[in-house]
Amino acid sequence: VSTQSTGRMTIPVQVIDEDKLYTDLGYRYKYLCDFIGISDEDIKLIHDSAAVLGPKVEALVDAVYDKLFAFSCTKKIFFKERGKYDAPSSDVTLESYDLNKPQIGMRKSSLKRFIVRLVTKPYDGDMLAELDRMGRIHTPLGGRTSINVELIHMQALLAFLQDALIATLFTHKNTEEGSKFDAVGTVRAFCKVLAVQNQFISRWYEDPSSRSNSTPSPNKSTLLPILALTGALTAALTYMAVSK
Repeated sequence: VSTQSTGRMTIPVQVIDEDKLYTDLGYRYKYLCDFIGISDEDIKLIHDSAAVLGPKVEALVDAVYDKLFAFSCTKKIFFKERGKYDAPSSDVTLESYDLNKPQIGMRKSSLKRFIVRLVTKPYDGDMLAELDRMGRIHTPLGGRTSINVELIHMQALLAFLQDALIATLFTHKNTEEGSKFDAVGTVRAFCKVLAVQNQFISRWYEDPSSRSNSTPSPNKSTLLPILALTGALTAALTYMAVSK
């Protein structure tokens, strides 16, 4: 630790091994936690929200897939994968492909499990591996050559999910049952953790020319600190907005 002097105060400076940020998930996670300000209390608030979100998970997942099927650029991702999961059909089109197909049921179940895991499981090495997997399985750079979901769609989906979670938490706060629920703290905690998820997804899209088939290579992308800052800023703005 070193220090730097400003006009107001001397700030301790953490020395970061920048190469290690791109090769060690635990080190990357700790950096993001330190930068964004994720604490044990944040994780506790997320776990405490399980009772609120549990009954809403199915509706949240349905809303996510309704949104994905509302745009051709995201719906076609599932349409192209239909042959692996659905019964063969020569007359199905992108427009006629619907949410009742076996593939969609399987993918909805997977998203449900992920959301439940976020609010019930410890944020340990297994959780970090799962956060990382969410990026790896959606890009050929992670070894899934048949799937190539562009980063813009991944981030749009994550933003939609974040907004849906926030709406659910504040709606509960406005009920008699939720009068003592810490919606502000919980929303801030989710904003921080979802910023980490965004970063773990985005790492699979950074500097693709220097990647191997399975492991992102070290690079000096500016995306990591930008997304860390975004998470911290979102949490701060949420607090300011509801504290007026």
